[in-house]
Formats: sequence, C-alpha cells, structure tokens
Amino acid sequence: MTKGQDFEKVLEYIEKNVEKFVSDLQELCRQPSISTTNVGIKEMAGLLHSRIEKTGLSSSINETDGNPILTSKIEGVSDKTLLFYNHYDVQPADPESEWISPPFEANVVDEHIIARGSTDNKGNIISRLAAFEAFLAVRGKLPCNIKYIIEGEEEIGSPSLENFVMNNKDLLSADGCIWEDNTTRVDIPVLSLGNKGLCYLELTCRTANVDFHSSSGQIYENAAWRIIWALASMKDENENVLVDGFYDDVLDLTETENALVEKINPYDGADRVKKFELRKFLLDLKDEELPRRHLTNPTFNVAGFDAGYTGEGVKTIVSGRGRAKIDCRLVPNQDPKKIRDCVQNHLRKHGFEDIQVELLFSSYPAKSDPEAEVVKACMSASQRLYGKNAEINPFGSGSTPCYIVLRNLGVPLASTGVGRITSRTHSANENLKIEDLIDGAKYMATICEEFA
Repeated sequence: MTKGQDFEKVLEYIEKNVEKFVSDLQELCRQPSISTTNVGIKEMAGLLHSRIEKTGLSSSINETDGNPILTSKIEGVSDKTLLFYNHYDVQPADPESEWISPPFEANVVDEHIIARGSTDNKGNIISRLAAFEAFLAVRGKLPCNIKYIIEGEEEIGSPSLENFVMNNKDLLSADGCIWEDNTTRVDIPVLSLGNKGLCYLELTCRTANVDFHSSSGQIYENAAWRIIWALASMKDENENVLVDGFYDDVLDLTETENALVEKINPYDGADRVKKFELRKFLLDLKDEELPRRHLTNPTFNVAGFDAGYTGEGVKTIVSGRGRAKIDCRLVPNQDPKKIRDCVQNHLRKHGFEDIQVELLFSSYPAKSDPEAEVVKACMSASQRLYGKNAEINPFGSGSTPCYIVLRNLGVPLASTGVGRITSRTHSANENLKIEDLIDGAKYMATICEEFA
C-alpha cells in the first residue's frame, strides 16, 4: 500500500478548503438537472465536465440515446484501478411550498446545505472530487488509477447505462468500484455490498365508463372497492405477502452475510419515532430487530392509490375507475418480471381478472463479495480515519443500477457516501451537513490510499 507520510497533509488540504468545496457543491445544486422532466440536463453535464477538468482529471461527455454520460480518468502511482460511480440527475422538487429555502438556491441553514441534490447525488460527487483534488495539490498524483462514470438518468431507472457499460468495458475496467450511497451513520461509515431490486406495478380497474351518483351505490360496482379488496387479498395484517410465488426465489443468507447482519448496530427507534412523528414501527419491532428486517426482507408496498373524487369538499359519486401503484423491493435472486406475473396470476385466482397489471419499472437485485479488496480497503480506511470498523450491509435497502456493473464488468463494489437518515433524500428540504461533506471527502481520500 501507498501510505506516504504526507497523507495527513492531504486531509489537512480538505479541512483548509471547506469554503471552496461548499461553494463547489452550491454551484452544482443551483443548476437544476431533473431527469423526470428533462430540465437542465445538458447544462448540468457541461458544468460538471468543467468542474472535473478543473480538479485535474480528464473528462469526456458521451452522448447516448438518453442523457449524456460523463467519463473521466487519471493515472496514479499504483497499478490498481478504482472505479467511481455517481449520477448528476435529481428528483423533482415538488411541492416547492414545503421547502424552508428554495430548492435550487442551495442556501446554508444551520450548517446544512439545503438543496435538491445536496445528498442525492451532487454532495457525493463533490466529496470525491475534493479527495482527488487534495491528492493532486499535495502530491501531484493519486495513490491509484482512478476511473469515474457519472450518468444522468439514475432517477428514471438508468435506461442508457447498461448499453453504455456493455459497449465500453475496456474504458470502465477496474479492480474495484465505489458506488454512490447516502446512508452514513452519525459516527461511522456504512458500506452496502449491493442493493435490492425493484418491481414497480400499476393496477388499474374500470367498472364503468362514467362515475355514477352515489345514490346508485347499491346497484353499480365501485372501482375503488374493487382495488381495495384486491390489495387486501395480497397481504395480511402480519405483513406476510399472500401472492403465490412471491417468496419462492428468496435465498437464505450465507453464513458470512448473516454474521455481517448480526454486527449491525440496532437502530435508534425512539429517535426515528420523534423525528418522523411515527405512530409506531410495523409489528411493534424492537430496535435490535429493525436492521435485519429492513435490509434482508423483500417489501410489498402500496406507493399510491386513487379513485373517484379526491378534491376539496364533497362530491358524492360511485367511482368508475380506480388505480393503485405497488412497489416491491426485491432481495437477491428475485426477478421483477416473475413478480409481475405472480401478481397477475394472484388477481385472476381471486376473482380480479378485470384488474390490469402493468410493470412500469424494474431493476434487479445484486450483491458483491464481502471479501473483495475494495471492501477491505473501505474497512481499513474506516479504522484509519475513525478508529473503528465501518458497518457492512450485505446489500442495501434501496435500489440502484449497480447490478449492471456487477453483471457486465464483474467488478466487486462497495456503496458508501455522504448523508444520513435525516438528509430527507427525495423529499422537501433535502440537506447535507457541511461536516458530512468534509468527512466524506476525507473518507474517499483514505479509501484511495488504502486501496493502492
């Protein structure tokens, strides 16, 4: 390993340039880059290209059938190569009325940068560029070769990423990969060695071509009730999914994975209840039960429901149309298309053959090797920087396209980054604590140093 005596100077450089890195993040956050509505995407790609080159890395804007993908690289001292992944697109900021500071002004409030994209995912980008800049300023070289890929479609399912990766395997080849994440605990980094997949379904029901006066509710079918009854048939009060085949492909945790889960610190349930004004946790789960259930169980969630009149005041109708959206977070070996078929078959079996099922979005679960060198480097970096091991999740609770890298490049990976449970990712008042941005930059620098 390259562990030069001047490494402390690298960390000092990051500490001394807090204002610069905050300003860099504000610049990125002030440029909207909403992939859902294609707002500011080209501008963001150009801005990021310029920022990367100012850091000292080469940068290329690669056109795709969708949004541009940026790639960059720089040679280091070691012959090892570390690939980094991020995305520059963000979620819409609606409803803007709920923000305490405008979502694209990136103001600092109580030592937090309030902005859409501050954690997801522009804060992660700046933390990595800050680490690279620090090495180049102090040493003139990085400890290992760096490759970087930053896409602009993650928030809409990364439709262009897999084709790009398949056609550029040599460009992206590496010995390990650091994926993006924003789940850092307060005192230590968190590593996720993969992610859950996603099966996003839309159920639609039509019982008539019009809505009827509610006085006719005793003779006409209500589409709202059809959807409600269909949903109720798919899950019981103990949170068991009743859809035949849903659990068929779920794998038992390996001995290593189970040991990692056992080491995860219990969640602070009381803190979450207070912060989010929770009524309670599902099934009255205890703090020590929360990590295992959160990280290793698949989910079957009603993400949205509408039927009939939902506006202000009173409108008395029997609804002729109903719709529900379901998202399932899938654990390794589950297939989103198979889950779609299972739901369709369930509805037919239970007398809901009139309800249509459409797969709106899918991604596959993935997991990486806990013994990979990149994981060991992240653990060593945590020990070196914090004096304690990082917390390792066998796979994360969210869904990302990391399966594309694992499947097409065969590069082991670890997901880690800046942000925490209170960062309000995808919500109003998304925020990043300035301290977390700087700590994240230091951690990225230490990972590079340990991986070399």
